[in-house]
Amino acid sequence: MKKEIFYISNLVSMSRFLLLGAACWLLLEQQFHYACLFIFLIWLSDLLDGYLARSRNEISEFGKIIDPLADKTAVISIVLIMLVLNLIPGWYVIITVLRDALILAGGLYLNSKKNIVLQSNWMGKLAVFTIGFTLFLAIFAAGSRLGQFGNYFSYHSEITELLYRVMLFLSLGMMILSVLSYFKRFLIITKQKS
Repeated sequence: MKKEIFYISNLVSMSRFLLLGAACWLLLEQQFHYACLFIFLIWLSDLLDGYLARSRNEISEFGKIIDPLADKTAVISIVLIMLVLNLIPGWYVIITVLRDALILAGGLYLNSKKNIVLQSNWMGKLAVFTIGFTLFLAIFAAGSRLGQFGNYFSYHSEITELLYRVMLFLSLGMMILSVLSYFKRFLIITKQKS
């Protein structure tokens, strides 16, 4: 396990916590243009760690834990700050946090009772992507209203707002589908291993 920590893919996963710290601080300072940059880097690191793990044959038990943990920590931290700043509705935060809590609880149960680490599936990754894009658009819209992205986006912020509203409900649908997908896998695994 100690050797796995220093796999490049796992170091990239762990770097997400540093990027998240910077993104959270910038959000609290309402420096939305810079926060968008760090949120983009968080998303890029999520793509990169998976690619590196596969291409370098570094798929590990530690990686299966640290990657989704970094994702869930990032999403929950950002949505809570955005709620405090009144950038997203409370119901969206509740559903997002509840989704992650349910998946985490199921994963912990399988790990403790069945010694299985439940990996992310494509539905879960797609849900995280749509959540991340929705949050990015909400932050971008807030920055546009403040003129942080230049005059063009200030004058046309309604386009970003509309896209954000569409993504809000699209990501909600993806969250529901991903929970159902994980629940189905959970049931199949518990029946097979019992």
